[in-house]
Amino acid sequence: MLKQAAELLDRVHGNRILRHAQTFEQLRADFFHRNRTMIALLIAAAMGLLIVTALGIAGLASFWVQQRRRSIGIRRAVGATRRDILHYFQWENFLIVGTGVVVGAVLAYGLNMLLMQQYEQPRLPMLYPAIGAFALWLLGQLAVLGPALRAASVPPVVATRAT
Repeated sequence: MLKQAAELLDRVHGNRILRHAQTFEQLRADFFHRNRTMIALLIAAAMGLLIVTALGIAGLASFWVQQRRRSIGIRRAVGATRRDILHYFQWENFLIVGTGVVVGAVLAYGLNMLLMQQYEQPRLPMLYPAIGAFALWLLGQLAVLGPALRAASVPPVVATRAT
């Protein structure tokens, strides 16, 4: 059909130059190809950073569990349940990640205000930092779950062993 339209235009007006006959869908796809590639690269970089962040949180939580193994055993020996130990590590991580998320959100809002003043950029919708904060908080809780479960499985007899 596109070829027929090009032939008809050539017959109607012979001086017309039609180099590449394309549909609007093809033109739009070609126009936005670089943008889509850039978006894919940014998403891949963000996912990589999230994975590294989760691994860092899990590694740090594992270190905490290893360093506090004896105190966890003592808490278990005096009556703390596995659930108490799990909640303790989850709550501790919630406070640490929550502090980081709040500081990050305040800095993001401040940077947005600076960009609005200096470069006349639009205001950052408050939904974006809220969604980002929730996602990072959830990532932190999931990352600490494995080490917290290991901490909860520490038997009370560990408290009696010499270090």
